[in-house]
Amino acid sequence: MTDQAGAGWYFDQAAEVEAITSQAFVYRNEQAAATALAAYRAVVERCVSWQMGAGAAGYTFQEGQELFDAAVGDESVALMQTTAMVRYPDAPASSSYWVSARVGATIVQVTYRPGSLLGSGQGKTQAVDLAATAAAQAQTRTG
Repeated sequence: MTDQAGAGWYFDQAAEVEAITSQAFVYRNEQAAATALAAYRAVVERCVSWQMGAGAAGYTFQEGQELFDAAVGDESVALMQTTAMVRYPDAPASSSYWVSARVGATIVQVTYRPGSLLGSGQGKTQAVDLAATAAAQAQTRTG
């Protein structure tokens, strides 16, 4: 990688915080970027469920992720990550959406966490739209 940049936007004036982060990673050439995205894809395809946290308070979280299709850039990897509390199974789970897309020698990654309990289809659509905008900006700046 030869350069990187990132930004974030958070709206915390509602019952649930909405968050969008965006990152761009610039590689020395298209092949290096394609290799990096392929390595990322290999990891997320294998890592589908895990727990994190613990301690006396019992705040252990069950994390799960599933890939979904997103036609963004030259190639892309997209996933929905769902977080649930193990000790409190009646507490609603929350989802975040990640889309990573390669545009030439640049990889853009957008993470979207809805501020409301959107259905997975709406969250996915919003994440893909945000990633498409980021990819178009990367194309404009590098192409």
